[in-house]
Amino acid sequence: MKLIEHVLGTQVVYAGAYLSTEQQTVVLPDGRQAIRDIVRPPNAVAIVPIDDDGRIYLVRQYRPAIQRAIYEIPAGIIDHGERPVTTARRECEEEIGLRPRRLLKLCTFYSAVGFSTGSIQLFLAQGLTAGRDLRHDTTEFLEVHAIPFEQAYRWVLAHKIVDAKSIVGILWAKQRLDLPPLRDRRRPTGRRR
Repeated sequence: MKLIEHVLGTQVVYAGAYLSTEQQTVVLPDGRQAIRDIVRPPNAVAIVPIDDDGRIYLVRQYRPAIQRAIYEIPAGIIDHGERPVTTARRECEEEIGLRPRRLLKLCTFYSAVGFSTGSIQLFLAQGLTAGRDLRHDTTEFLEVHAIPFEQAYRWVLAHKIVDAKSIVGILWAKQRLDLPPLRDRRRPTGRRR
């Protein structure tokens, strides 16, 4: 059986400034029809900013969908035509006031593949220097917190950090930071016969 669904028709249910939703009528692999609800948010980046002292910078903000303030890594929408690495630098500076000298792409992931098209490109940011200024969106209220990276990692394991992009970012960064630097990972040299 071929695991693919063919779209017969699409109806836009909602089109807002940030996202749109649509209802698709599809043909399933076995020939039956079904309805799929699809959310189309803009693609985004998320940044794991770690300073030279091993501290990670998190933002704490209120999220109306879950009705509470939570800790997150900095993130933002990729503007039309903008390179994701440019977005990562901009968002890091806007949200925590620091500009990274080095960005390492960790991965790209989809946060809700069952119903959403939105992807997030994840970066590790290092070599943090003072940015020009904080320029939050006028409707964005953030607190910036610098904590030891290991504490943030423990917060993930203890379910204190509940945001998906932050969990993925901190776990990826933990794995990456535990590896020796790329230049030090040489293959063992052996004698050739």
